[in-house]
Amino acid sequence: MKTLPTLGLLFSAGVLLAACQPEPGPDLTASQRKLNDTGITWGGNYPKDINQDCSAVINAEKLPEGDLAQGDILAQQDCMRGRDTLYGSDNGFSYSKISSTGKTLSESAKEWHCVRDNVSGLMWEAKVSADDQNGNGGLHDADDRFTWYSGQVAANGGAVGEWNQKYDQCAGYNKSSPATYCNTGEFVERVNAAGLCGYTDWRLPSLQELQSLVNFGVSRPAVDGEFFSHTQNDFYWSSSPVVGKPTSAWAVSFQFGYSAPLQRNNSRFVRLVRDAPSSP
Repeated sequence: MKTLPTLGLLFSAGVLLAACQPEPGPDLTASQRKLNDTGITWGGNYPKDINQDCSAVINAEKLPEGDLAQGDILAQQDCMRGRDTLYGSDNGFSYSKISSTGKTLSESAKEWHCVRDNVSGLMWEAKVSADDQNGNGGLHDADDRFTWYSGQVAANGGAVGEWNQKYDQCAGYNKSSPATYCNTGEFVERVNAAGLCGYTDWRLPSLQELQSLVNFGVSRPAVDGEFFSHTQNDFYWSSSPVVGKPTSAWAVSFQFGYSAPLQRNNSRFVRLVRDAPSSP
């Protein structure tokens, strides 16, 4: 399935993250340091279909409707202006593997517990053992599912969501112990108590942060599989409520990378994030 060229423009321009210093690389503008790319490296050449080399009509030409296609408009597409024009084959994404103690590992490391986005500075939870069995991989099992729950009144959009005390869908579930329930709020508490990669400030990502992982140049999953292994072709919860719909929250599907509002009692996947690239 090919993504329409306009999607690259929308996401490349709209996904703004917390300002952090990236690792040494090409000189970037202030905006580029806050943006990840979309991964799209082909160009739309309306009305002449798609060009794999990101070329575009430079000279104005007559379209069937009688309008003119100007080269400067076509040249604004993502593959000509995104960070992939600086990083080349990396498609504008840059990640590092992080050990259980918060140390940066080599790209060839076979085991890692977190992933740092070198563009945004955000650090992400890594998952393990996607084998279609809940909980057998421990706290960070890629198969574990959670309902959306938050008791933070200022952030939950007016409703706490689904506590989910009835369903065994995650590691350590015990129906007599609320702290083990399979909802996003309790999961965040458990991860912070364990101190993933040496940190205790993990949280559910916002919609914009979660979208920043999407690579529209690949699919199933639409993410860098070398760093985010075991990613499911399904929805992952964000922390973002849906305006005017307190029973819903936003989620991102990593099958193709699109976002959608879901009922909070849906059991979906979770990948936690933290902000600052400080030392544990």
